[in-house]
Amino acid sequence: MSAASEPKGPRVYLHVGAPKTGTTFLQGVLWKNLDTLQQRGVCLPGAEPEDHFRAGFDLCGLDQDEDDPRERWAGAWDAMAAEIRESDSDLVVVSDERLAACTVTEVDRAVASLAPAEVHVVYTTRGLTELFPAEWQEHVKDCDTRPFATWLGDITADKDERTEWFWQVHDVADVLRRWSSVVQAERVHVLTLPPPGSPPDLLWERFTSVLGIDPNGFDTDVRANSSLGVEGAEVLRRVNETLPDFPVWHRVLLTREVLAHHVLARRTNKTRITLPADWAPWVRDYTDQLVAHLKTQDFPVVGDLSELLPGNDAFDQPEGLDQAGLLDAATDSIAGLLVHTSGMQDRDSLLIRAQEAERRLREHRQQAPVDRIKRTVVELGGQSTLVNAMLGVWRTTKRLRRKRDRPGHTENP
Repeated sequence: MSAASEPKGPRVYLHVGAPKTGTTFLQGVLWKNLDTLQQRGVCLPGAEPEDHFRAGFDLCGLDQDEDDPRERWAGAWDAMAAEIRESDSDLVVVSDERLAACTVTEVDRAVASLAPAEVHVVYTTRGLTELFPAEWQEHVKDCDTRPFATWLGDITADKDERTEWFWQVHDVADVLRRWSSVVQAERVHVLTLPPPGSPPDLLWERFTSVLGIDPNGFDTDVRANSSLGVEGAEVLRRVNETLPDFPVWHRVLLTREVLAHHVLARRTNKTRITLPADWAPWVRDYTDQLVAHLKTQDFPVVGDLSELLPGNDAFDQPEGLDQAGLLDAATDSIAGLLVHTSGMQDRDSLLIRAQEAERRLREHRQQAPVDRIKRTVVELGGQSTLVNAMLGVWRTTKRLRRKRDRPGHTENP
């Protein structure tokens, strides 16, 4: 078969992260604009973002707890690869920041499973002065109990061993080496995350420039991960110290999504987390070496490598914790959890619900014991399919018995 007649697959862009470099924002824009993407010939395989995450878990060989209520991810990568191969789209995007941790073997499997597609890799990075605080907060969300200074010491000591998750996804040179072992260097795109204060859509514009599509016409008003602040992160860290060992899925659904994202991250009075001043030489030396290395490589860079350099205010960490601010964050945590678990979103609706519950309880206590039981069973029937079915059988039986006992009633022959 000649080269001209060889089957040609779509262009597949694997957005592999890294974590804490605007991935939540980009994923939010992608999934919020499915119709617009489809109109422009772009395919997002799967039905929801979790489909990409499950595929990433499967590709990286992560074990899943038997009690995990989330959908099984065994075989998810192969299923997604099959969907991509069968797609009629010329452009496909897969986004999961965990893919930055793929080994060379896993990279080879991923690319081979997509053949004959033209595979591109998109990797976003940012400066350590913003990355270190952001990643420490993610570790705390996952029940890490180490204070920031301790975590920093552990991370930097492990740089050459790369047993810590941080370096598996944030050692820029090594991540690019692994992916470029299979994908051509000119198809491995490096994006720098715009610094704080940049236009809000600048990262989206950089991302779409790699895809080769117009960035305009997309709704970019999506939730991005917000900082917990010094006070919120410390409250969560102390909570972790007192919590029992929860399974991973429990931490994801409760500690991360509820307490961290829905309560602490939404606080407005937060102190920015910055690095201690004595970390400035280490960070500057590391960044200078990284920038010099990237300038010698053939990876296309979108953005500016100077954005990785530390800013002048990057090392302004205040000494000690503000105890009043810490108490406020703890109080907000308790109040926020109470509101969230009630299903309400504001104080007035919570009070209305509490008053209604008190009224119903008072009425319940005034009823005769038999009537209490009846009412309780009926209410359970509204919440349980099984109980409701049993109630239906009981009611039918009762209705037939009354009909049978009616005067003049005779059974059908």
